[in-house]
Amino acid sequence: MSEKPTIEKYKQNIADGDFKAFKCIECGAVIAPPSGSCYSCGSSSMEWTDVSGKGKLISFTVIHIASEEFQEEAPYYLGIVELEEGTSVTTRLGGYDPEHPEQVVLGTDMKLGYEKGKSGNTYLCFSPI
Repeated sequence: MSEKPTIEKYKQNIADGDFKAFKCIECGAVIAPPSGSCYSCGSSSMEWTDVSGKGKLISFTVIHIASEEFQEEAPYYLGIVELEEGTSVTTRLGGYDPEHPEQVVLGTDMKLGYEKGKSGNTYLCFSPI
């Protein structure tokens, strides 16, 4: 294993604008956020891998009432994007007006970007291609 997977390192990569996933050395499955073992074969032989940053929107919701940390950012979208590499990530969605969710279409091709929230945190933020 190239290094022990941690959520802290995963979040730091995002904050640095360098989103990465974990890849199983045994079966090639790509996992994000990283885990200590492969979801597909159970192996613990993992390494960081780059991802294409492209995927399809498979689910979304609009957050109108957020926890205290994120109240100033509401309303905002959270979505699930299935990456070309086969794993799915929870992400902010950009390029849409949260007051018009009827304009969001499942299956839309998406590309990776980043968003700095009012909380000071940097988030994955996928937008339509």
